Amino acid sequence: MLLHDVLARRAAAHPAAPAFTVDGAGTLDYLGWHRGARRVAAGLAARGLRPGERVVLAFEDGDWLSFAVCFMGVLAAGGVAVPVRAPVPEAHLPATAARVEAAGLVTGGRSEAEAGAFGGWRASAGELTATTRGPAGAGAVELTGADPAAVTLTSGTTGAAKAVLSVHASLVEDWPDEGEDPDEVLSPQANALFTSVAIGTNAAQSVLKSCLVNGVHIVLGQPFAPERLAGLIEEHRVSALSLVPTTARLAVSALRGQGRASSRVRSVVSSSAPLDQPTVAGLAEVFPRAEIFNVYTVAEGGAGLQHRCAPDRPPALGRLGPDARLVDAAGRDVAPGEVGELWLRHTGPALTYLRPSAPSATGTPREAAGAGTPGEGAGTPEEGAGTAGAGTRYLPGGWIATGDLCRRDADGLVHFVERADDVIVSGGLNIASATVEAALRSHPAVAEVAVFGVPHAALGRAVVAAVVLTAATAATAPSALRDHCARRLPRDHVPVDVVPVAELPVTPNGKVRKRSLAEWYARAYLEDGRTRTTAARIAGAPAGRRPAPPEQPPGRDAPDRHDELDEAVLAVFRDTLDAERVGRDSDFYRLGGHSLLAVRLAAELERRIGRPVEPATVLRHPRAGDLADALRRVRDNTAH
Repeated sequence: MLLHDVLARRAAAHPAAPAFTVDGAGTLDYLGWHRGARRVAAGLAARGLRPGERVVLAFEDGDWLSFAVCFMGVLAAGGVAVPVRAPVPEAHLPATAARVEAAGLVTGGRSEAEAGAFGGWRASAGELTATTRGPAGAGAVELTGADPAAVTLTSGTTGAAKAVLSVHASLVEDWPDEGEDPDEVLSPQANALFTSVAIGTNAAQSVLKSCLVNGVHIVLGQPFAPERLAGLIEEHRVSALSLVPTTARLAVSALRGQGRASSRVRSVVSSSAPLDQPTVAGLAEVFPRAEIFNVYTVAEGGAGLQHRCAPDRPPALGRLGPDARLVDAAGRDVAPGEVGELWLRHTGPALTYLRPSAPSATGTPREAAGAGTPGEGAGTPEEGAGTAGAGTRYLPGGWIATGDLCRRDADGLVHFVERADDVIVSGGLNIASATVEAALRSHPAVAEVAVFGVPHAALGRAVVAAVVLTAATAATAPSALRDHCARRLPRDHVPVDVVPVAELPVTPNGKVRKRSLAEWYARAYLEDGRTRTTAARIAGAPAGRRPAPPEQPPGRDAPDRHDELDEAVLAVFRDTLDAERVGRDSDFYRLGGHSLLAVRLAAELERRIGRPVEPATVLRHPRAGDLADALRRVRDNTAH
């Protein structure tokens, strides 16, 4: 029984049951999902996709319904799905496709223009779902649980993300085994689960699995609009929430501001980063009947940890046991009160790191052999100790070293201390500092660079860069360097601040002291009341006006003149985002926008134009011109 087989059975047993609902986009039921996936599989077969070939799926978070259809279509066609979150810089998609040796690239929505010079075949989601039949002779693809199914790109610590390859068996490991009647399809659950997860993450793959294997109706807020959460809970009978600490804090703030609490919610699960005690207390306040859980997992697999949190004590990750250890640099279990690296035992179907293929004797590609799979290789797990800074990695004996440093208390509970590597957890996403450093180093005037995280009221941590310049010019101003990054990195990775320094502090062996840099930045810009504007926004304090990034090229739909809606949007962008120079192509995110600022911007727009404006509208239309056009359509439709 493979995941696309589960979809076929759910479509036959409960065709009209809702599978996914995306707020503002619609609902996908199991029959529609299955039929769409079959059309995609036929379209892939028509393009010559062979079993085991990889297909990059580049979709924006708001295009979840099309993404889910294409993901299952790739699996049904025997391909290997490689989800990538869009939008990304133009060069990113072909580079990713080349790295995973993809045969094809499927794009959704506006992502089509970002494909760049990709050497394989390309198709849009619309083209594939319009396919009515496959090529002559194409039939069902014979697959086993050991065949590859999907690749998840994780945030690495040495520049490029690691690629974790999942097999089909790992996607259905929770389906009933042979002794539990695997042919039985349980009825869909009566209540729904709300979440807001980014495409391309391990969490997104878990959501797909949960929807099919457990029959859960998934309600997605893409983008997350906390002011709509209470209404969605009631409308869709949501009884469980799956959040990250950032969205959890936003949900608490919104519900408190609305004076609302929901007794319908019975479970709140937080993952991606550890919960803090104030957030747990806030969740307990607005969801008084809910159990609140910290859940710890890594994309590489492993047993994971889970802990039920209480508002009156510090939240833990979970408890040590036969499948979880806390070890020192020599691989020995640490005593209570001591800090060690967390190791997890891999208990399910084996996952592997995807590495470049090597040519065979006949010249055809083949998978590179070697270690990297749980349980492979000789020796003991202790041989992999002492390298916590190398990030997450597979060890002999089925263990996974997480790269996270934790402390064990007297009761055996594990408390997170910090990452051993340079990953910055920002807004629930793992951002590898080395990736950002590589982008800045590509600037000709940057001699040295160090990227680190600093406290952020909404994101938890924000990305900041310190640079040593060869020359200080207009091209090396902080806004210009951020713009340099924005052309090369996903927007989540662009530093919120770039600070020129005379030199970087280093250890005797030449390693940069990033903790010292972060402490210096906090003292200099986050504590003593200085007026550095970007830093003031990071701290949540009022900020003075700052220059905007260089103007972008005019959009193809820029009008010859602005009407009152354009002027209102541009004025609010200037005032709310502290930007001197804005135009219709100015982007909310590139000017430092986030969910909290969207709430402020929407409220100010509503005051100026005298019509309701929801923060979700701002997040869905981050470009100033697109936002004005969306408001204009609402105004014109209302007038008629």
